[in-house]
Formats: sequence, C-alpha cells, structure tokens
Amino acid sequence: MLLPYYGKFPIWINAFLRSCACNPNITWIIFSDLKKPSYIPENVQFTFLRKTDLSALIQKKTGLEHTLSNPHKLCDFKPLYGTIFEDYLISYDYWGHCDMDIIWGDLESFLQSISWNNYDIISARKWAISGHFTLYRNLPSINNLFRNVVNYQKAFTDESYQGFDEGYFSYFLFQKIYLKQKDIKIYWPMRNSIDRAELFLHPKGWYWQAGKIYNKYRKGGIYIHLIDWKRTFEQVCMGQPENQDFFKINQYGIWDQDIPIEVQLKLILTSGFRRRLMRRLRSTKRMLKTRLTGNRKAPTIKANVPQGYEVL
Repeated sequence: MLLPYYGKFPIWINAFLRSCACNPNITWIIFSDLKKPSYIPENVQFTFLRKTDLSALIQKKTGLEHTLSNPHKLCDFKPLYGTIFEDYLISYDYWGHCDMDIIWGDLESFLQSISWNNYDIISARKWAISGHFTLYRNLPSINNLFRNVVNYQKAFTDESYQGFDEGYFSYFLFQKIYLKQKDIKIYWPMRNSIDRAELFLHPKGWYWQAGKIYNKYRKGGIYIHLIDWKRTFEQVCMGQPENQDFFKINQYGIWDQDIPIEVQLKLILTSGFRRRLMRRLRSTKRMLKTRLTGNRKAPTIKANVPQGYEVL
C-alpha cells in the first residue's frame, strides 16, 4: 500500500499503525518528510521524500506538467502510483493506494474470501475506484491505464483536486467494462468499507479487536474511513500501541478503556438527534410518495444494467 503524506501526522496515527500490524502479509510504504513516529510495525516502511522530490519523481516517471501546491491534489495522482513509485514495487505482485484517516480491519481475510489474485483491480466502492482503498495488479498494462483516459493531462495542471481517481478514472474503467473494450477483471460489486452512512447511523461508535472491526450488532467491514469523524476527534487515549488488542472508536476519539462520561453524554444527545432526523425523513418520504402516486402503489421500473451487476 502506497501512501505519500505531508503536513502533520493525525492524533490517531498509532491506531492506524496498529491496525496495519494486524495485517502482517500486507506492506505499507509511507512517503513523507516528517519525523518518523516512535511506533513502527514491521510491515510498515517510512521513506523520507520531500514534496519537491516527489514532484520531480512524478515529472520523471510520467512526463506530466503538474502542481502539488495543494496537499489534496495528491489524490488525483493515486491511479498513477504504480508508475510513479515503480522502483519500490519490483518485488510485489500488487500495489494499492489508501489514506491515513483509516482504521483497518481484517483486510487479509477479505482478500482471501474474494480470491483476490483472480482480479486486476480490487476496489472497496461499488462500480468506482475507492481513493481510500484500491488494489492493482502490478503490470505495465494496468499501471498505465490512466494514459487511456481522454485528455488526462488536464486533470494534473490545475492546482485544485479534480477527482481524477474516483471520477474520471472510474468512469473510464466502467465504460471499458460495459462496452467490452478492455479485458480487465475488476472486483467492485459492493461497498465494503464503514464510511459516511455507517458513521452517521452508528454515532456511538465501533470496536476494534484483534484486527477486526464491528459495532454493537456485531456488524463490521474491512476498515473504518474516518471521513467525517476526523473533524470532530478530540482525543486518542491508548497505551503502548504494540500491546493494543482492543479499543473503541466514536466521533470524538479513540479509547482503550472506559469512555469519559462527558463524551458519553454528547454521544447520547447526538444519537437522539439522528433518530429524530431519520424519523422525520421517513415520514416526509411517505407523505411525498402518497401525494405523487395518489395512494396507489408506485410502479416498479427495471433498470437496464450490464449482466452480472446489481440494480442500485
């Protein structure tokens, strides 16, 4: 897993690294100019790389005119990592990109369950590339797929994030599969991560235990994406990360012991608001459906989708 990172390490860095350690057959390579954290698992490598040096490497490997003035701009380059960092991937059959606002679950068991080596690309999102977790077979034909996107160069000259990874590149791959123009085997039938919707519905949190993630209903996913919660994180209370086998995760932080009473009160108030909001939304939906259909059962429309895909 390739992860260039600049700025400041997040307060949950040890939880991220501990969750990496519980997937020992997967290697994370983190490129950064920051001081290395004190805890580094055996399967995580920190490689010193200044942003200016990364920019020079991008120019050398891809020939692209580009800008990296905005840290978020790196996300556009994710499908290009196989080309940009090819010198680091010589001994690997697959490579992937991810984010650091992640707490990993049992990623290895998930990959085994889908027979991962039968696929050229594996994404955690449905019908789209996932910026926070996608794997690619390490072949020149796969690593250079981005060059087949029409006018792909334009996405990298603008200093703002253009959504090349999850937008343009995803659309290109879907069109090629749909039109049968490329023999590319992609696994992306469903969303496998715990993301914005799950975080909203379960504000009281999730549990990480011995490399697995679940909620109070014992439902889980292959990882938690802290997409919204990272903005409300206030504290991370963990002991020595190498000894951690359990911690709780909610929108206010991470704890390996009892959650403080003031945080529990905020969670109760937050979950009450969400329940009221969901009831109001369901009530509004029923009212609109009744008005639009005149108390008649709404007709069922069958979507015309490619064979083997589900209707959204």
